[in-house]
Amino acid sequence: MALAAAAVLAVLLGLVIVGTIRAENGGDRVPESVLIGDVDVSGLTPDEAERAVRFRARELRGSKVTITSPDEPDLELTATRAALGARAKAGQAVQEAIEPRGLGGRVLAGVGLAPERKVDLRFALSEDRVDRLLATVERDVNDPATDATLSLKGAKLVTTPGEPGFGLDPRRVRAALATLPDSVSVPLGPIEPAITTAEAERAKRQAAAVLRGPTRVELNGRGVPVTAEVKRAAMRFVPRDRKLLVRLDPEVISEAIAPAFAGRIQEPRDASFRVNGDSVRLVGSRRGRALNGERIALSMVRRPGAAAVPVRFVVTQPGLTTEEAKKLRITERVATFSTPYSCCPPRVTNIQRAAETIDGMIIPAGGTFSLNDALGQRTEDKGYVAAPQIAAGRLVDSVGGGVSQVATTLFNAAFFAGFEIVSHTPHSFYISRYPEGREATISWGGPELVVRNDWPAAALVKASAGSNEITVSIYSSRLGRRVETETGERRSFSEPTENVTTNPSLPPGTRQVVQSAGSGGFTVDYTRIVYRGSDVKRDESYTWRYSPQNAFIEEGPPVEEPQDEPPDADGPDGGDSPDEPGDGPDQPATTPDPPAGGSPAPDPLPDGPRPAEG
Repeated sequence: MALAAAAVLAVLLGLVIVGTIRAENGGDRVPESVLIGDVDVSGLTPDEAERAVRFRARELRGSKVTITSPDEPDLELTATRAALGARAKAGQAVQEAIEPRGLGGRVLAGVGLAPERKVDLRFALSEDRVDRLLATVERDVNDPATDATLSLKGAKLVTTPGEPGFGLDPRRVRAALATLPDSVSVPLGPIEPAITTAEAERAKRQAAAVLRGPTRVELNGRGVPVTAEVKRAAMRFVPRDRKLLVRLDPEVISEAIAPAFAGRIQEPRDASFRVNGDSVRLVGSRRGRALNGERIALSMVRRPGAAAVPVRFVVTQPGLTTEEAKKLRITERVATFSTPYSCCPPRVTNIQRAAETIDGMIIPAGGTFSLNDALGQRTEDKGYVAAPQIAAGRLVDSVGGGVSQVATTLFNAAFFAGFEIVSHTPHSFYISRYPEGREATISWGGPELVVRNDWPAAALVKASAGSNEITVSIYSSRLGRRVETETGERRSFSEPTENVTTNPSLPPGTRQVVQSAGSGGFTVDYTRIVYRGSDVKRDESYTWRYSPQNAFIEEGPPVEEPQDEPPDADGPDGGDSPDEPGDGPDQPATTPDPPAGGSPAPDPLPDGPRPAEG
């Protein structure tokens, strides 16, 4: 009878074990009596368990962690989990939680007696934030470690041993913080260098093998040797993740072998636009081929002592492909404008240099174009020279003077292309070669010329400056654009005045014309209506007030009037005392007549820093 009962019990227990094993091996639920951190995840699906753990991790972000050391009583660092950049490794913890128990644990679980199982919830911390937290301690408490180094002294590889430090080791702190308890206590101890002497010696052996003799770079059995001297010039030692990597500079290697493979190297060609009058032809792009210096250099490092390594090439892409260029919709000329100038003064050099810079630039659909941004600061290194500009109403020489003629020409081309005029400033006084009011000046730092291509097609800027004229044309898709403009009569006239100042360096009584009077001042109005087909895209009115171009005169100091001689003390009438002037005749001051005609004002074209006008 007892044997029969035992048999029944064994069968029932077997069924429980089988059922428990099947349930746990199914992996669709976390087993009973399992905690991740302090979160009970028993019986939850993996997704449910991970959500519960992440929710708890978010709750803990504001709680604080305190770091102390038994060896340094005054040491106490406190930071929130959020400040340490803590990110819970919830998925990893859940995977560990759903792993089946051993056979004994499964049996106990099947009869409701399984012991509680706790899985640590670990966190990934921001190394930078932990380092910042420990920075004060490292400065005040730590004796820092010194990394070992490897260097080339001529042809010799030299290792400088590393030195251990002592104090609070950041690596030990990070390990202690892995589960982010409320507090951790980390003893002071040795701090190992990030690059040990042993690691530097290992890198030295590798580097010596790389430098041992020449290595041929070959293609189909033909190639060029990279000498040990070239490899020494290319050798670099890169510390990374407690390793000292031996590397060869790809650019140095490529430069050394490029002549041998010149026939195989080809520069990529961007798609471009070739204009002819009103029309535009698209010139297709082409991919290029370049040496893959990185792979070649890495081959030499990974195969130290190899007699030869294969050459590697990489396909290089053009900056603008044919397909990309087609999408720009640049098909025809939509506006053009020219302004004249006299041949050959320095300002023409500046105009030509600026026109060369902007020629071929593309303004994307919806894009904004700043002439100052496009040209950059005008300097002699960029080919600009000193030429007249307007500064506080006067013409002075400055590097880049004359570039405002490019601004005026571009402004008018953009004006007739129907672009939005974002920012522009006409000259302070009128210059006859420009349309009244409808012109622009620039200088580095302001004023600015900024336009926006608010049409659904890109725009190509073409600029050319010859000996006596600059032309700017804009190519795009016409899209039904049309521009009408009218300029009103001049009004509110004012005449130039003469500004006279004293120049102590001039001879007394002399007069010098620094700038002759030019055009008078006036106010002018003009309009612009931009059409897209039959629709009015914008209707604008502009007003500008020109100041008169005043004359500037400098005069020397006045001529001093001669003093009367005092009478002789023993003269017939006894005379005056030496301290009292006599009554001799007055001598009027004389001022020489100014030179006839004066000197003509230089051609007024500005460019330069504020308050100058370019």
